[in-house]
Amino acid sequence: MAHSHKHDTPVETGPSSKLISLVAQFDDPHSLVAACDRAREAGYKKMDAYSPFPVHGIDDAIGIRRTRLPFFVLAVGLGACAFALLLQYYVNATDESPIFPGYKFFISGKPLFSLPANIPVTFEIIVLSSAFATFFGMWYLNGLPRFANPLHRLPMFRRVTNDKFFLVLEAEDEKFSESRSRQQLEEWGAKAIEECHEDLTDQKIPNGFRLAGIVFLFALLLPPALIYRVSGMTYRQPRLHVVPDMDWQDRYNTQTRGPNIGTPESPRYLFADGRAMQRPVSGTIARGDLTESDEYFRGYKTGTLPVSEGAGPSAQDQDGQDQDGMATGTTPEPEWVDGFPEEVVVNTDFLKRGKQRFEIYCVACHGYDGNGEGLVNQRAVALAAAGEAAWTAAKSLHDPAVKAQPIGRIFDTISNGRATMGPYKDQIPVKDRWAITAYVRALQATGIRTPQELAEANSATPEAGQ
Repeated sequence: MAHSHKHDTPVETGPSSKLISLVAQFDDPHSLVAACDRAREAGYKKMDAYSPFPVHGIDDAIGIRRTRLPFFVLAVGLGACAFALLLQYYVNATDESPIFPGYKFFISGKPLFSLPANIPVTFEIIVLSSAFATFFGMWYLNGLPRFANPLHRLPMFRRVTNDKFFLVLEAEDEKFSESRSRQQLEEWGAKAIEECHEDLTDQKIPNGFRLAGIVFLFALLLPPALIYRVSGMTYRQPRLHVVPDMDWQDRYNTQTRGPNIGTPESPRYLFADGRAMQRPVSGTIARGDLTESDEYFRGYKTGTLPVSEGAGPSAQDQDGQDQDGMATGTTPEPEWVDGFPEEVVVNTDFLKRGKQRFEIYCVACHGYDGNGEGLVNQRAVALAAAGEAAWTAAKSLHDPAVKAQPIGRIFDTISNGRATMGPYKDQIPVKDRWAITAYVRALQATGIRTPQELAEANSATPEAGQ
């Protein structure tokens, strides 16, 4: 049975606020698609659906039509073609206009205007205009820009990026009736329904925007005014060169002798061998690329990496692992550090940074509490159970085997991957990887149980689950 979701803070209604939609919450994508089908069959046209991940079939379910944007871009492109040809004719083949006159180019008896010669510029203007038409046309067709989205005020709607699904029926739809639409949403399986009100003051243009727009329009008038002012004037001095080096500088071509910066009689080259290209000085390292500390950059103590395994821990861990990802002993591991390197200072800000990076890169599979129940993992496990995909469940960070691992090994897992988990060292800087490691240790210290432990505890003490 559906029910109306209460606001954490009351939404004001009155002259400055109006009802714009009903927002219905659903718990899974299948019920959302089914509700969208029912809404389309009932005649609703102004509606939208929201989900934390793409849902196949949702476009057809809400009746999305083909966009008009290609026709808009085509019209702009044709207009740009005509404009480009007329502009080139005006500036190159006429000089009768008293304002910004053109200049007739007489070149080797060729005609003043020839279509093939003007195609490249025409093509570029068509491409540029079409790009702008696509960008701004998309804004217009989507009703943008907007200074505020009233849906963001609904506490219930915040879970749309996590684990809930929403159908929005707009009040502007001719089929919309607050009481009837609410009843229909309940019949279609909505778990919660909430009214969405728009504060009319949100659509007012801020005064700063108005002032900036006026200043911008006046600034656009300056270039043509300055061009017109100097168009009929002559100067004895050459034009101003703001950066002279861009006009007069030596060029270096690859695989050639370098330019002579001396005189023809006494040549002098930048490098002693006279070559334009030089090999890097032996033994030099680019600034910021020195990774000398094994403890900080790799997570193990210097000199403990097995000599026979020169490829590093990520290579040796491909084999010789048990089901928990721990080494079986067939392949020796380095001596992992069991504390944070001296370059790492663990404090509140560092843990906050680790939490932020964890929620970006890790939560999708491991979940917010680290139990391995992230949305991607849940979805993949469901598909695997249905025989539609192959998936290895994400590891719980509270598993005893994982909690027993040294800090350096957890850092190495984040950096180089392990078992079915891929590496992240190319996406995450080394300091952020240590921050994530610190946050993982903090999560493990909370004592959260794994799903298996919770199940065993509930089965041992039935009253605990009641």
